[in-house]
Amino acid sequence: MSVLLEATENVLAERGFAATTTNHIAEEAGVSIGTLYHYFPSKEALVEAVVHGMWARELAVLQAHQKALVDGPLDRAVHAIVRDLVAVMASRQALYRRWYAEASHLGSLDAGLQITAQAVDAVHRALLPRAAELRPRNLAFAADFVVKMALAMVRMVRTGARDWERETRSGELAETVADSILRYLVRD
Repeated sequence: MSVLLEATENVLAERGFAATTTNHIAEEAGVSIGTLYHYFPSKEALVEAVVHGMWARELAVLQAHQKALVDGPLDRAVHAIVRDLVAVMASRQALYRRWYAEASHLGSLDAGLQITAQAVDAVHRALLPRAAELRPRNLAFAADFVVKMALAMVRMVRTGARDWERETRSGELAETVADSILRYLVRD
């Protein structure tokens, strides 16, 4: 099944959603069309699975830095998380761009909300022991706001190749996003 998802990512990034067919995906994966349909009923189901994988990779970045977010210096943890989120999205920039432009209706809202809720919960748990050093009093709201703000700002990477290629490559985009989050969170 992973070979089908990888092939879907490749073909979607190269051809776009409208020009991608299940035959293209099966050919890229080196499987028969029957095998593809055994696992996925449609191109849309394949793309939705790819989108859920994109979201899961984003959550994995936060989870990989959870200990540093709880125990380490907050500024370093936030910078590392944002840097790695930018790197994940930049590594699949064409895929993100194609999905946003042509197939953003694909991806289960429930799955997206569940992944976002997991991220918000992780950030909230990390902020609780740091309450005295933080500006916001409502840490549940702050966690939700930070997660959604970070995702929205980092997803600007999809335009990075066109608008901010140098800033994305140099790390300036990640640094700007992380600094924005820290200015919101940390007391002066």
